[in-house]
Amino acid sequence: MSHPSSGLIAAILSASLLAGCATAPGTPPRSTVAIPGQLADSEAVRSDAPPSNWWRLYNEPALDVLVEEALTNNRDLRAASANLLQARSILSEARGELWPATNLSGGAGEGSTLEDQIAAASEGTDKIRTGPRFDIGTSVSWELDLFGRLRSTVKAAEADAQASAALEDGVRVAVAAGVTGTWLDACGYAHRADVARQSLALAQRGLDLAERLLAAGSGLPVDVLRAEVLVGQASATIPMLDAKRHDALTELAVLTGRPPAEVPSAAAACRRLPAITTPLPIGNGLTLLRRRPDVRAAERKLAANTARIGVAVADLYPRISLDGGAALSSPTVGGIASRNNLVWRVGPLLSWSFPNVSAVHARIRYAQAGEAAGLADFDATILRALKEVNQTAEDYGAALRRQGDLRAAADHSARADRLMQIQRSAGAATALEALDAERADIDAQAALAAADSDVTTTQVALFKALGGGWENAPAVVLPSPQRTAPVASVTGSSK
Repeated sequence: MSHPSSGLIAAILSASLLAGCATAPGTPPRSTVAIPGQLADSEAVRSDAPPSNWWRLYNEPALDVLVEEALTNNRDLRAASANLLQARSILSEARGELWPATNLSGGAGEGSTLEDQIAAASEGTDKIRTGPRFDIGTSVSWELDLFGRLRSTVKAAEADAQASAALEDGVRVAVAAGVTGTWLDACGYAHRADVARQSLALAQRGLDLAERLLAAGSGLPVDVLRAEVLVGQASATIPMLDAKRHDALTELAVLTGRPPAEVPSAAAACRRLPAITTPLPIGNGLTLLRRRPDVRAAERKLAANTARIGVAVADLYPRISLDGGAALSSPTVGGIASRNNLVWRVGPLLSWSFPNVSAVHARIRYAQAGEAAGLADFDATILRALKEVNQTAEDYGAALRRQGDLRAAADHSARADRLMQIQRSAGAATALEALDAERADIDAQAALAAADSDVTTTQVALFKALGGGWENAPAVVLPSPQRTAPVASVTGSSK
């Protein structure tokens, strides 16, 4: 004679087979983008892999210290680190669902229980005992995960945590590039301001000369007016250069976790741009994708979306758990220990939405669409990475060529100025002609100084596009929250 539940079990298994027309993919889809071996065609770059701490190529020890400080204290980086802790907590929760869940309960109150009602019915009376009641119980439930719902949930949480780790690395890249870039900006603006002050001093000398010539009857009033225009123009360039240098220094302070007024002294003292004289190493396509945190984050998000298809597909099948529980209920505290008051149960528990699975199929389609979107975003991120490196490498090459032309022009202008001063000493040139030669030399130096800044700006942009700077970065240590009442709250509330 067959067990009465065997027919039900067979029906469930048969229905499961019919419901399981959808299957979960085992691995995420591959990118549809062909990865090139060569990232850029420029003499300004070379194909060997760049160092992870690329800012050391500038050979500025004080800059190296500030980058390390920022990678530890930057507040945006701390926020990203906290987000990673949240993602890892979600992963721990998902892994915990793989194990049995236990519950302990207890209570005390006034009233009656189901047992009291059964006793009254068996005695043929409608008088149900009421009074104090003390209860204590425990239960255990363990989902067997026969169809992979929990395992797929864990895979999705793992991929989400890995994506959060990649996003944290992306902040590290931005912080390292930000510190290096603002340091170089501060140096560049300081140098350009020094050249502008030299130009102002030269313009003032020209004005003084024009006024002396006019007083001696050898000059014209229009020459004085023109000299005054040059003084005003030279003076007008200085305030904005000083302001931009100040902006760079305060930005550098905040990037390193300091208040804006606490400007790093080494950066404030820098007045010359450091130079990298060799072609920049950029690696190849595969090394780029391994270095770019945004590519890794997009790939991990795609993996999470694929895993969520498995979560949705598992809902086509029944959820089977092993459940057990025991409870004691007594009208007195002392009676709880009596075996006569023990109620227990153990056995399987099934939960299933079959045959109405239309909602489940809708969730599967939703998850599949999420995977398609994740793949498209992964492809787009790869293409964006390749584009950024290609474009910034070309911009860097153009900036180098422009710098080379302006350096040659500045050299020629300096030679012309020296020859003019020699002619002036020999009486073969007037004071105005010598002054014009000096002015042309200062203008050439100003143009070269601006070109030098453009070169370092494109260098940092290229290194940032390459995605390095996170590999050997120090760990971010989140400070313990301070909860003592401040003297003056930011919001004006002491609560």
